Amino acid sequence: MKQNKFLKKQILFICLLIFTSITIHGQTTVNGTITSSEDKMPIIGATIVVKDTKKGVNSDFDGKYTLNNVSPKDVLVIGFLGFKTVEITVGNKSVIDVVLQVDAQSLNEVVVVGYGTSKKRDVTGAIASVSSKDFEKQPLTDVSKAIQGRAAGVQVRQTSGSPSGGFNIRIRGANSITGGNDPLYVVDGQFISDLSTVNVNDIQSMEILKDASATAIYGTRGANGVVLVTTKKGRSGKTKISVDVFTSISNVYKKLDLMSPSEFAEGVNFAEGQIFYTQAEIDALKVGGGEDWQDRLFSTGIANNAQLSASGGSDTVDYYISGNLLNSSGTVVSQDYTRANLRVNLNAKLTDKFKIGVNFNGGFEKLIGDRADVSTGISWDPTTPAYKADGTYNFLPIKSGVATASKNVLVAVENNIQDNNENRLAVNGYLNYDISKDLVFNSSAGIIKADAHNNSYNPFITSSIGIANVRNIYSTKLFNTNRLTYTKDIDEKNNIKVDVIQESVNERFDNTLIYASNFFTDLVSYNDLTVASVYKVSNSPQSRQLNSYLGRINYSLLDRYLLTLSYRADGTSVFQKDKWGYFPSASLAWIVSDEIFMKDNEVINNLKMRLSYGVVGNQGIPIFGTRSRAVLDPAVNYAFNGALVVGAAPSNRLANPDLTWETTKQINGGFDLGLWNSALTLSFDYYRKTTSDLLLDTQLPSYVGPTRRYVNAGVVENKGFDITLGARILKNKNWNINSTLSISHNKNKVLSLYDDVQYIEVGDAIRENTFPVKPTRVEVGLPINTFRGFIFEGVYQLGEEAQGTPGKAKYRDISGPNGVPDGLITTDDITNVGSGNPDFTWGWNWDVNYKNWNINFLLTGSQGNDIYNFQRARLMALGALQFHPVYGDYRDRWTPTNPSNIPSSRDGTQILSTQFLEDGSFVAMKNIALGYNFKNDFLEKSGIDKLRVFASVENLFILTKYTGFDPESTFSSINQDADAGIDYNSYPNNRTFTFGINIGF
Repeated sequence: MKQNKFLKKQILFICLLIFTSITIHGQTTVNGTITSSEDKMPIIGATIVVKDTKKGVNSDFDGKYTLNNVSPKDVLVIGFLGFKTVEITVGNKSVIDVVLQVDAQSLNEVVVVGYGTSKKRDVTGAIASVSSKDFEKQPLTDVSKAIQGRAAGVQVRQTSGSPSGGFNIRIRGANSITGGNDPLYVVDGQFISDLSTVNVNDIQSMEILKDASATAIYGTRGANGVVLVTTKKGRSGKTKISVDVFTSISNVYKKLDLMSPSEFAEGVNFAEGQIFYTQAEIDALKVGGGEDWQDRLFSTGIANNAQLSASGGSDTVDYYISGNLLNSSGTVVSQDYTRANLRVNLNAKLTDKFKIGVNFNGGFEKLIGDRADVSTGISWDPTTPAYKADGTYNFLPIKSGVATASKNVLVAVENNIQDNNENRLAVNGYLNYDISKDLVFNSSAGIIKADAHNNSYNPFITSSIGIANVRNIYSTKLFNTNRLTYTKDIDEKNNIKVDVIQESVNERFDNTLIYASNFFTDLVSYNDLTVASVYKVSNSPQSRQLNSYLGRINYSLLDRYLLTLSYRADGTSVFQKDKWGYFPSASLAWIVSDEIFMKDNEVINNLKMRLSYGVVGNQGIPIFGTRSRAVLDPAVNYAFNGALVVGAAPSNRLANPDLTWETTKQINGGFDLGLWNSALTLSFDYYRKTTSDLLLDTQLPSYVGPTRRYVNAGVVENKGFDITLGARILKNKNWNINSTLSISHNKNKVLSLYDDVQYIEVGDAIRENTFPVKPTRVEVGLPINTFRGFIFEGVYQLGEEAQGTPGKAKYRDISGPNGVPDGLITTDDITNVGSGNPDFTWGWNWDVNYKNWNINFLLTGSQGNDIYNFQRARLMALGALQFHPVYGDYRDRWTPTNPSNIPSSRDGTQILSTQFLEDGSFVAMKNIALGYNFKNDFLEKSGIDKLRVFASVENLFILTKYTGFDPESTFSSINQDADAGIDYNSYPNNRTFTFGINIGF
């Protein structure tokens, strides 16, 4: 009996040992190397995840990985973009090397399509994708730079080189004349108004929705295209910490050819026909003296950028946290810019059915300093130093009536106070509940708050009385989106996905402006307005609501015939009567390469044909744009019984309660092609979109009383094509070279305006007392942006005295009061002379890897656009404020012995003429970056997973015939589309050298 008990104990002990052994051996460590079947090279960043969990790691720079605590029953899922995903059971293996096969289709990649995601192969609309891998090797500080040149059909112009930036984004041209043409920006489901608030280092991917079938899901806000931004998320595994630091040194890309002080003095004597400067004074200027105003106004800008991020998670929770700080000084005196961002993205799986998440983004921007007036500064008298010998200012030119009537610009720059601050907070949370296998409910809600405080003070030295402006702008946006998604594989041939969505957006704005003047001291500036004696206060609280309902159906037959239908209804508070707009869309796709007759094709591995049509709307008018509001202003107050009484004046705007949606209809046809296992890819789209019932801000006859009124009238057409060509040029043991070329062509035309009106003027007059007419106008049959002016035909020469004075500008006599040439040059001879719209824009991105070295560069270009160089016109002494030329062309002015075509004397019409209309075409090396990745064996001892050092140059070269600072940097006006291509007092773009380091732990 005792023996049996002992035997039982032995058996139990042996079983316990076996179980313990199994348990110990069941939790093991697996490692291996991930390589490519194509070139046997290691794959960096491949994901190795335990199936049905979030436990996983990424392969390192040598393609190696280590995964701890896995059991023999676990299944590893190994994948990487562009390769087929494989699944391997661990079993008793401790080393698992995997060779991934190239996925020629590359169509299982998931892209964001608006209110959800889709496999790339299932997309039926025109969508351009930009991944962080496309730009992460270049040190960028603005999201717009990441899009520029990388998305066909998207034109991104850097309109200013200021430290706070300045970009203009247009997707397939400008639809509206006065209703706004900015795209809709959506970041992780939040609607924002400005991409500059997003930290480019936080971005995982961007999708640009271009055709109406893709944008109609956003209804009224999708008329001008949609930019969807997805930020980075964490993943299961150890915490990964990344540190990115770089320093940039910037200078104005080029300086203009201006005359030296002695050349200017000689030019003044010639222009005036008398001695303003003696020969002794000119000789003295040749050896020194005077001022180089470009050297005085332009400085070296320094920028420092630091980013710290951490990401990781477990099977149930993942996180991404990042902080970014940018400090930059301008290349035009004197501004400093600071921007800080903090982002926290959290996701949690509470149960098998419940998931929640929250995205938090906070930050601030600060811009200090009064930017110099470049136009006035560089046209100032070069013979007058900025300062006197005692260090005080030369307020005006030493010689009266020379160069310009303006004051020394440094007085304002060095004494005016400008302090702009903005704080912002964005929080967005979501809940995802799997009601059943096929039905999912998602609800998200969020808030975006922004507080801007823009304060300025002009002291006695610049204003003589002390002038302060204090502006506080508060905005709050609340939004909520609720979505039901039903997905069903009906059978092997048919599957369907249905989305039903309800959405609401509420916005409130509060703008308060205080103007104060007649200060008795400069000591307090804008900080204490009680020391002023004149006040003007205005505030304008406003709110806007948008309620929306939409549905979308995605249907797939045989996994190659695809149909997408959507319908959206938007109700807005902006309109009074017709508040609701309805926006349908439909798109079809046929994956030809999946047909049986294409299966054995060794050249074409992917071919998808697409066709779409959709309608979108625009509500882009001021909140009270349909109403007539009385004018309340101190200027209309009046005295009554010896006391000042608040007055009210009739509105200058006539109400239009019938105003309704501007509507854009677009048809798009295209195809996606992959050749030789997608070593060569081509995407082509042709589109035509027509915008009708334009939200036009019209001019009324003076006898009506009110002078402005918004109406629904007019039609604008945009048509063109987008091409994206990708090539995997070389990939072997040492080399990996890829290239992507994007080409866009858009033709813009105004088909009609209101009533029988053939043209309207909506652009800026630049300096209205200088020009006989505005330089642009919107005319039926022509682009929205059409330049006006006299046709310059050179200079009257000797022997042409009967026609005009030798040395003076010659213009074409086109018309007169009776519509025929009359021998006189008057405003009747002003005609259409050009357009700022390009024929083509393009971008060419290259990524070249050799062993541990990498070079990435982006070429961008624009062809066929004109630029009205009013900056050069002023430098040639044209305009009411300029008396004498300072531009270098005046050296070659006409004289009896030098019969050039440079006018030797000024007149009132030269400034608005083709003499200053230039070809704005260019080719630019927008960014080139050279980097080196140190190998792991060098880093392992220090615990560093990644170490990369790099250097880059932005605007290394710009090939152009344009004589101004930069063909991209142009004047920002009240209507950027009507005035596109006007260069006047613009902030020049810069050539920037950057040095930095990326470290990963």
